[in-house]
Parts: sequence; structure tokens; C-alpha cells
Amino acid sequence: MKNTIKTFKEINEFFETTGFEKRTDIPDFFIFKFDELPRDKSLKMSPYQKDFYQISLILDAKDTSVNINEQTNETLENTLYFLSPSHIFSWQRSIKTTGFNVYFKAEFLNFYSGDFKTEFSLFDLAQKNFLKLSNNETKELIYDFEKLYNEFYTPNSYRIQIIQSFLLSILFKCKSIEEANNNTSKKLSKKEELVFKFQNLVGNSYIKHKKVADYADALNVSANSLNQTVKSITGKTAKEIISVKIIQEAKRQLKYTTDDIAEIAYSMGFDEPTHFVRFFKKSTGTTPNEYRKA
Repeated sequence: MKNTIKTFKEINEFFETTGFEKRTDIPDFFIFKFDELPRDKSLKMSPYQKDFYQISLILDAKDTSVNINEQTNETLENTLYFLSPSHIFSWQRSIKTTGFNVYFKAEFLNFYSGDFKTEFSLFDLAQKNFLKLSNNETKELIYDFEKLYNEFYTPNSYRIQIIQSFLLSILFKCKSIEEANNNTSKKLSKKEELVFKFQNLVGNSYIKHKKVADYADALNVSANSLNQTVKSITGKTAKEIISVKIIQEAKRQLKYTTDDIAEIAYSMGFDEPTHFVRFFKKSTGTTPNEYRKA
């Protein structure tokens, strides 16, 4: 795939490109404050990806905007946003932007016995990756991020272990806020759990498996039962969920790569480019070429 976007594998590599003079001595983790960024460099960044996660707590954000895949947000005051290695990200910031930025690799939390992707769905491509905060929530998180920041810059024999525990604590705090905002329960019902597993499977297998029956077999339920359950929870059929994921990836490749339509079709698991073109037009009302040129 001929990408037109840059992918950064390491945190320090990203800093070298953006002109940020600081470097991390912990390869899998870093935290900084926005007001530490150089005022004369990188006020705007074109779309890119990185092989690590990001949590940003934005406080003052006048004239600042971020774009996460198809989500654009220009009202970022008192907002958290979450990025995974799968996200395509671009931004424009003001020199007056304040808040905290945390970068970490999944391996940094290997000590945690739970499943990171399942536990913290705020990083999921299928979710809304912005979280608006109340004044009280903002104050609490400022305190937590300050603790994490101070620990990172304080020499200590157990510095890494303390940072790991603080980071995990912040992640659970964010999850708690998200659940409270959405009035959701931490305990999923059996139907919700099935839908969650289905959505995860689709995210990992949509290129190879495009039929509802394939996912039903993997989940040990009938295709009809899976469809009914997914429809009752999401309002969409299982087939629609699969199609949305395929179209999301197709749009990403059309927008951010120079691959021709045939290359994209084959990379998406279609037997023939014509099948891909028909599928795309039926789903979006436009052809892949028309979407790319728009």
C-alpha cells in the first residue's frame, strides 16, 4: 500500500519530526504539557498515524481543532480525546492551547491482567473518541494528570511502576466518567456482551469474513439469533455493521493512499474490483473514484 500519510513507530521519532526538543527515557511512555511545545513550530500537522496510544486532556483550546478519522472537533475546552494506532489524526493548535498529552504503548500496561482493548473501548475506532467533561471532572483529572506528570519527572527507584499504576488509574477514571455520561452499567447483559464480541470480531476479521454466518459460527449462535440481538442493541443488522466497517476502511484507503481501485479491492478481500465498486456504490451512493475526487 502506497500511503500518503506518515506513520511514526516510536515516540521520540515523532518528536524529532514535530520539532519538540524533549525526549523520553522510557521508550513506551511520555507525558508533557501543551504549553511546553515550541511556539514557532508545528502549529499544524497533516494526517498521520502512530504505533502508540494517546490521551489528551485539553483545557484552553481557542483556535484549536483536531480531526480523528471522520470526526472533527473544534470545541475542545475541557475535553478528553483518545487515539489508538488505528486512528488517522491531524490537528491545528494555537500557541495558547493548554492541557496534557500522554503517549504510551500497549506493552507499557502488560502488567494489567485484563484485556486492554475490551476494557477501554474509548480507543475503539467504532466509538466516539471525544469525552466532554464537567467542571468537577476536569478539576479531578487535572489533579490526576499533574500527579502523573510530576512522577514522570521525579527520579525514583520505582518510577516506572508508579507511572504504570497512575496511568491505569486515569484510564479507569476516564472509563467511569464515560459510563456515567452515557448512563451505562459496567456489567454488560448477555445480549450486550454478544454484540460487543461481534463488533470486536468484525474489527479484526472484516477483510476475510464478510458473511453474518461466519461470525455466528465463531460466536456459537445462529445467524438469525445474532442478527436479532445486534438489531435490538444497536438498531442495525449484523450485515449493516459489517458493511459499515468495510466502507470505513475503503474510504480510508481511497483518501489516504495512492493505490488504484483494483489494489484496494483485492486488499479488502474482494474477488474482483467490479464487486468492490458495486458494493461501495450501493453503500454510499457514489463510486470509489467519485469519492476519491470529491
